[in-house]
Amino acid sequence: MMTDALGLANELDEAWHDQARSFEREAVTRFWGLLTLPARMLDSARPRELLRSATVLRNARFKGDSVKGMFFANKDFTEVDAVFFEVGSSLGHPRGKDAWVVEVERKSAHQQGDYYLAIQRARKFAELFSRQFTLNARPVVIYEDGGGKFSYQDFDGDVLLIPMGLLRERTRGLTFPSLSDLPGVAGDKTLVKLALLRQLVAVDPNHPGWYEGVLALARDVQSDGWPLHLPMVGHQDTGHMPKDLSRWLARERESDAHLSDRVARYLDELHEAGMLDKRQPSPRLSQAGGQVALRLLHADSAEPR
Repeated sequence: MMTDALGLANELDEAWHDQARSFEREAVTRFWGLLTLPARMLDSARPRELLRSATVLRNARFKGDSVKGMFFANKDFTEVDAVFFEVGSSLGHPRGKDAWVVEVERKSAHQQGDYYLAIQRARKFAELFSRQFTLNARPVVIYEDGGGKFSYQDFDGDVLLIPMGLLRERTRGLTFPSLSDLPGVAGDKTLVKLALLRQLVAVDPNHPGWYEGVLALARDVQSDGWPLHLPMVGHQDTGHMPKDLSRWLARERESDAHLSDRVARYLDELHEAGMLDKRQPSPRLSQAGGQVALRLLHADSAEPR
């Protein structure tokens, strides 16, 4: 069976990084698949179009007095696993006023405090975004249930709790063949690296002057439909957020200089991992890197189900 983009990314986490985020990536992706399932039944490509028009934050960090008020006075910041803004409707209407705050927990069952904090974080940030931006933000917690060993009530107040085993079961028939099917590509180091390898397949490394720098390479990736600029960088102060969502996102978007530094670091890491034969003066794919890119291209040629 062919590995889709989600499976390939999860596989490469183990090879490339000491701290894999495969569980979180799968949880967020399968949640998106569940959320857009009605639209997918009408048009298999519609969830991809909805994702392209939405804004997805991954592992966004927040600070400020309200964060201390939400949790503990000595907590300087907190991190939210995923936030979906302007996701439209489950039937496929684009750019609605809905938002989702998604927390993912994989702790063992005896660490109940972590689950409690995840529920509180999802609830409090959904309330904050709803109030701040006048939208409907809904909180969700996805948790590891050990294959059905652990369970929790479906709702804790307005917080939806989904066991990972159930989420996998409900989305078992779905495939995510392209990076375009995965939420938050820019905020996922493994997905950005895959996008870079894919782009390097499309260029002629022997053409004089093909490489105009890492920022140009990132823009080439963007022209293929995967913007690599992070929707926001740094710790966001909840006490200084504007009332307009678009203004906030425009203000906090990653600068070209920050993106250039980040992509350069990823290229260095790909070279160290054996995915590039050369890093300077321009990156050149190794045989191993080419094989990874071809696997991604092969998956990308399939239609989502």
